[in-house]
Amino acid sequence: MPLIPDLPWSAGRPADDPGVVLVTELHLRRLVDVPAFFRASLAIRRQVAGSPGARSLLLRARPLARTFTTVSWWDDEAAVRAFARAEPHRGAMRHWAPRLTAFSNRTLPGDGTPPTVDAARAAAAAAPSA
Repeated sequence: MPLIPDLPWSAGRPADDPGVVLVTELHLRRLVDVPAFFRASLAIRRQVAGSPGARSLLLRARPLARTFTTVSWWDDEAAVRAFARAEPHRGAMRHWAPRLTAFSNRTLPGDGTPPTVDAARAAAAAAPSA
């Protein structure tokens, strides 16, 4: 299945502690929603780039499968919460929640290095549920 290359972003500053990693997976109900959802994802990607405490972000989009995965690395959970409550993320999640068939969100301890999508997904799958 075609895969758009992962879209990375990094703050480009050294990490002085492990931080936290947020792994989010979303699956849309309808293929017709993919273009608009992808545009919303890009707006949120720009939001991350300007958010205090953001270290890096990867966006993996599989349009034909209607799945999107984000892996972001943050200074701490307070930075993650502040980001999630701010626009455009807050409004996008309210808008898109009814259009999703699946949604998962896991916060994991960082290891001091920028995470990859595959490693973060594997760590989230292996972590005990909260």
